[in-house]
Formats: sequence, C-alpha cells, structure tokens
Amino acid sequence: MQPEPLPFYIGRYHATTRLGSGGMGVVYLATDERLNRQVAIKKLLRNPNSSNAGERIRREALLLAQLNHNNIVQLYDVVEGEEGIALVMEYVDGCNLERWQRERNPDLSQKLQLLKQICAGLTRAHSAGIIHRDLKAENILVDSTGTIKITDFGIARNWQEDSDLTREQHIAGSWGAMSPEQAQGKPLDNRSDLFALGVLAYRLLCGQPPFGNNSSPYVIVDRIVKSPHPPAARLAPELPQALCTLLDRLLAKKPEQRPLNAAAVAAELEALLLQIQGGGTSFTRTHSVTETVTAESYYHRGTDVRTWLRRATIAAVVLCTLGAAALVAIDELSTPASSTRNKYIAVLEPRELDFSPDPAIARTQRLLVSNVQNALKQGLSERRGLSLISYSETHRLRGLPLDAQAKSLNADLLLIPAVECDTRSCELSLELLDSSTLAVISNRSTRLAVEEGLESRARTLHQLDGLLAAFPLKGSEHGAQISATDYLTYLEIYEHRQDYLHLGELLDRLDALQARARHFAPLYELYGEMVMDQEFNTRAAEADTRLTNLLERAPESLANTPEILINELRLAVLRNEPGQAEALLERLKLILPDQAGYHQLRAFYHHLRGDYALALEHINSALALRTSYAYLNQKALTLTLTGEMEAANDVLRQAIALNRESTDAISLLAANMLDSGNAGETIRLLTEAGLERIGPMDTYNLCLAYYIEKNYGESQTCFERVSTLAPKDADPLLYRAEIARELEQPGEALNFAQRALALTQNRTDWEGLLMQARAYAELGEAEKAVENLLKIRRDAPDDLYTNYARAQVYITTGDLLSAKVHIRKTLEQGIAPVWYCTARFVKICGMPAFDDLRRQYPGLCGGDKNKHHAGNSQIASNGETGTKL
Repeated sequence: MQPEPLPFYIGRYHATTRLGSGGMGVVYLATDERLNRQVAIKKLLRNPNSSNAGERIRREALLLAQLNHNNIVQLYDVVEGEEGIALVMEYVDGCNLERWQRERNPDLSQKLQLLKQICAGLTRAHSAGIIHRDLKAENILVDSTGTIKITDFGIARNWQEDSDLTREQHIAGSWGAMSPEQAQGKPLDNRSDLFALGVLAYRLLCGQPPFGNNSSPYVIVDRIVKSPHPPAARLAPELPQALCTLLDRLLAKKPEQRPLNAAAVAAELEALLLQIQGGGTSFTRTHSVTETVTAESYYHRGTDVRTWLRRATIAAVVLCTLGAAALVAIDELSTPASSTRNKYIAVLEPRELDFSPDPAIARTQRLLVSNVQNALKQGLSERRGLSLISYSETHRLRGLPLDAQAKSLNADLLLIPAVECDTRSCELSLELLDSSTLAVISNRSTRLAVEEGLESRARTLHQLDGLLAAFPLKGSEHGAQISATDYLTYLEIYEHRQDYLHLGELLDRLDALQARARHFAPLYELYGEMVMDQEFNTRAAEADTRLTNLLERAPESLANTPEILINELRLAVLRNEPGQAEALLERLKLILPDQAGYHQLRAFYHHLRGDYALALEHINSALALRTSYAYLNQKALTLTLTGEMEAANDVLRQAIALNRESTDAISLLAANMLDSGNAGETIRLLTEAGLERIGPMDTYNLCLAYYIEKNYGESQTCFERVSTLAPKDADPLLYRAEIARELEQPGEALNFAQRALALTQNRTDWEGLLMQARAYAELGEAEKAVENLLKIRRDAPDDLYTNYARAQVYITTGDLLSAKVHIRKTLEQGIAPVWYCTARFVKICGMPAFDDLRRQYPGLCGGDKNKHHAGNSQIASNGETGTKL
C-alpha cells in the first residue's frame, strides 16, 4: 500500500516530509508539538509482505531502548493505534555515509575518526548482546558536526537468543554487506558485524567496495563466501600498511581470523591516528589517482590464481617448488652490503654411467651415485661465501653440452662429479670450473666402496672440504644421525623419488624411516618435495595429513632448520593460514641468505595470496641478482596469472632460449595455448617435448587438447595413460565416459562413470565431491549431483576448473539456468569459447535463452571462424532448439 499523503498526524507528531523508505516502512520528518523538536518517525506500512512485520518493528523498539549511546540513533517513543505502529526516533540533520563520502573530500584522519565512532556504537550494541546484521553506509548517518549515528536496527537481534523473527526470509541482510557466515545462514556473533564494518571501511578508504560492482547479488555473495578480496594495498597503495592489514583482517572469511571485537578495532584506529598526527602526515585522498586496478577488474582477470581450467592448482605448483629454491642458504644475512656477494655454485649431474649388467651390482652402483649427490648437496649448503643453485634447475639440464648448461645456470662456479665403477668400488672425481671460461680451478678424487653408504658419504664430504678450502664450513659438520641400513633405505627412496605411480608407497616407507631416524634432516626435505609432487600429480588429497604427521614427529633440535620451516610453510599455505605463513617467511629470512632464492620464495608466496604486483616485484629482484631460466619461468607464470599472456609467452621464449630442454617453460607455454583455445599448438609443443619427459599433469593437458580437437581416439589413449600415472584421479575416467557417450558406446560410458564414482566415494574434500557430482551426473543421478555441488559451495575455489565442472554437471542434469550462470562466469574468467564447442554443450546453440551469450562471445557454437578452431565445431549445424529459460 502507498504511504498516506502529507502532512498528517501520528499522535502528537506532525509529519511533514518523507525522508526515505525501506522494506518494512517509510521514514518521515515530523515535529514533536509537545517538546517543540524535530523527530524522525519510522512508520510501518499497513500491508507489508511480511506477516510478522509488526512484531519485528516492536522488537526493533525493544532493542533500541537498550542502546542509549551518542553514536546510535536514540529511540524517543513508540506510537501504536488504528493507523499502525510507528517508532519515534532522534532526527539526524545530515546525510548517510554513502552521500557524505560522495560529496566531501575528507583526509585520512577524518575518516579514521569517523570509523572510530562506528566502533564505539558497535561496542555499545555488542555489549548488550545485540548484532546489527545490516551495517552498511546507508545505515550510518553523519550530522553537520561530523558525529555518526548508527540506524535501522530492523533485523538486529540478540545473538544469545533463539528467535524466529528474522527467519522469515532465507537470509536477512543486504547482499553487499553481509558476512560469509550470514550469507550461508550460519550462527552469528559480533564478528559478523565486524566483517560488515570491514566492507564499509574498505569502501570509505579505498574508494571501492571490496567485492566489486557487479549488478548480480548472486555474483557478489559468491565472492563474499569464496573469493579473496583484492588486498587493500593493491587499490590504495598510499595507505599505511598497518591500516591495510587491519582492513584485510576485518574481511577474513573465518570469524576467528577477524579482530576480537569493535573495541579492539577502535584501539588500532587510535594508534594509527596518533602515528599520522605525530608524523605530521595528512592524507587528502584515499585512493591512488594513477592506480589502474579496480576491485571489479580483480575478479575478471583473464587467467588468475583461481582461473586455470587445467586443474593444476597454483598452490600445488608453488608448494612443489618451495624448498628446491630455498634450501640454498650458506651464509649470514647480515653481511654488509658493501661486502662481496656470495658466489653461485651449481653441481652438474654425472653423465649416464655404464652400470654393470648384473642387476644387483647395478643397483648398488646407482645408489652410490645418489649417495654422492646427497653428500654434495649437504656439503655445499653449509659453506660461507657460496650459494648453491637448486638441484631442480641442474637436473633439467642433464645431458646438454657443458657450455649450454653453464649459460642456462648463470653460475660463478661449476662442480662436476664423475663416477667410474667396477663391481666392488667406484672412482669419484670432482672438478671445480670457472663458469665463464670453463677452465678447471682444482680437482680431487677418491675411491668409494659401493656397499659402504655412510663411509662413502663421509669420504665425499672430505674431498669437498679439500676442493673448497676457500669456502669453509660455517660450523663443524654434524654426524649423519642415521644407521647404515636406514641410510641405504633413504637412498633407495631418493633414487625413485619421481616414480609417480608409487609415490604413496614411497612416502609410507619414509614415514617408517622417520620413526627410526628422526634427527636426519635430509629426510624432511625429501619428504616435503615428494608429498607435494604426489598432491600435484596424483591428486591424492593427502598432503595436509601427511605433513601434519611428519612435523608432529620431528625433534625439537630441527625446529629452526630450513627443512622443517619450509614444510611448515607448505602446510600453512595448504591450510590457507596467511598469518602463519608470513611468520614463517620472516624466520626463513634469517636463515636463507641467498637473496635471489629468498626473493623467488617470496614471489611464490605472493602468488598464493593473489598479489601479483608483489610477486612480480620479487621475481624481478631475483632476476636482477641472477638470470636463471627457472626465475624466468616463474616470471612468466606470474604474467600469465595477471592475464598478460603475450608478455608471459615472450618471457617463456627467453627461458627456452637459455634451456631448450626446459620442460617447465614448454609446459607453461603449452598450457597458455590450451587456455586460449589453441589446442593444436598445445599438442605440438607437448608431443615434441616427448611423453616420456612430461609428467601426469602435462599429459592431462595433452589429453584435453585432443579432446577439444575432437580427436577422441588419441584423447582416450592419452587419458588411459594419465590413469596409469595417477590411479587415484577420477577426472580422466569422467572424460573417457563423455567420449564413450559421444562415440555411442553407452555401456563403456556407464563403466567409466561408475569407476570414477568408486574412486571418489570416500572423499570428503571439495575436489573429491566435485568429481563425485560429475560422476553422478553421468550416471543420471541429478539430485545427488546437485546435492554435492551444494556441499562444496563454501570450500571450493572460484576458479575456472570448478566453474567449468559445475557447468558440466548442470548442463548434463538439465538445469539450463544454472548451467548458463556458470558458463557466463567461466567466459568472464577467460576461458576460450571453443571449450563449449563440445557435444555436451550442444543444446546451448539453438536456445533463445543463450542468444545473449552467443552475441557477447561469438566463438560459441562456431560463430566466429577466426577464433582458434571454433570453426571446426559441428554444433552450429545441429539445430537443437529449446524454449526460453
């Protein structure tokens, strides 16, 4: 019903002006004729949609009556009669915060003072057990003196009470201001208001809402629940770092990661005000006039950390590398800047040996070579003046000419071990070369018994001492702290560390070995690298549990070693604990003096936080210290994630020029081609690299490329290979089911889908549940499929892989409206339209409901012949039609 015409009386109050309206009523400016003062009257509409609106407004009155505070609008009276119920409240001569922010140009101090007042009002409300639940700029009034008043407690409640009054709607509150737990209908406490305060403060200080300006409430809430907001420092780099950190904490997804209460936030704001005023600094703007990053564009980056269709989560890529780059520390970080920098040394891998034809003897010879490599690695990681280049770099250069390896590694010194064996012993020779001239500086040799593991290790270290006398150990060398038998077991596991098919069994053996050799530090390094290889290549979803158990059993004597700290960092990243990760990085900074390696480690970490500007800054710092193809690969990855694909590919070509055998650079270039829809180039790059040299994830990308090209025979064979390399991965089986269905082999399709379901049946992690959903969809069990999607809505990342899988499920189950939402989302995130030129999505090409998508993305359904391979689609001629959604 329309509000009654003005002027009119409500009791003794003469209403003359309409100030605004909301879901339950209208607010008027009125005069209290008894006290001769202006008041604001919130009058309930006579026929609101809500059946219990009257009870709600009475509840609002009861709550306001408890809150007599200068920063909360005061309740004067409640008028109830034939015309309905009305609240008579303090009139604030001013405007709401949204308008105040739009019309004024306050400095930072003024804005912080205003936020402090909001905190004061919240502190009073929370002390009475009341949470506002709709704290937003429109509900903050600012009067002519700069005093703020929190208003509209219409959906507020006492969090200690169990009331059904606000459960009439599924979720009460404003979409853009609610906390993740409020959006999900979870129990709330005062920290829910702190999240809303964070949204409000972020907009006030950064000039933009933290979750963008998308017009769809679905998109905004989806971001609030699942997606990290743009770090405040990205949008307003001139703000004090402590203030940016506070904003980021207020917007933490989990309540326990936010400040304790509003009073604690006010205390931090006060400290910032004192710092600003004490330093005489005045900030007259709160967002950079040259900053090109916007909150909305942050969620539309072409291929960012959350937008890789090819399953390979960046966290896994990064965590596999953590340690390989970092365990190169060999001097004190406090070395004066004027002193000579450390020399970089690289240990080249021995050439392929002519092992004995006797399998037993050949096995011991191979173990001895692994023994030498381990001993050299340990011996070089403890010397003053030297920085050891990661073995992961040198391993990829094996077999190349010496000058090519020297050029790629860009080291100062090269250490070349050579091993010549007979049945009982091997001759080890070590040559130290100047990398620029390839001249031999010095050499040493010794004979090692093939069956004396620990003795051979000690002899190798002794020869290294003589060869590198100019670079002494930092301290006395510790004993091996492992028995000869256990050391042999360790070497056997090290020898097979890249056996992806048996990584789980090898890790089980390392678990057993740790129980007997807890103080043997190299075991922890090997374990961390292998467990992340398993996580990345086989998706066993075991890394969190395995690392937790490993670290719980580690002795206190190793607590401050790189081996342990890097595994703790891996675990913190897996668990999304940025505070813990930052603390570990600070500790590692003290014991990882190789600045290039440290910058690379920092760059990796910033990838995971989505702060690509800092990631680029750190990797560029590493490259300034040492040009390395590994660092170039990392820079290319960063550029890829920011959507700068062409720049990324240029850097990759530089990396390949340094090392033409670099599978890392080739793989990333191939993956970039795949994301952009150029499947043919992906196939060329990976097949030329060789199936025997690429891992399961690159093989998976090759399979997807064949699938996009509709080369189903090659794709089936390829996915079969992935299943062999990663037997716990259900994804290849699901694609094989789809291909079998397309080839009119329903029995085979059913078999593959059932096998995929069996593989994931006991999985409770989001990725396992997502694959279950796809399997259920393939099996025609739509209800179970959708139920699984609902289960993971809070935990699954908002990336291309997840959203593409959701689109696959919804299109298969016939929910075309939901399918369209996720198709649009993936297209906005940067997926090439050619990914939807497949049999599964044929129905979108004839439906009027999808006309807008086809117009916006001409490559859909083969509409743009100039797009990569879009013209090869057979979908456009299918002619399937449907009604509007």
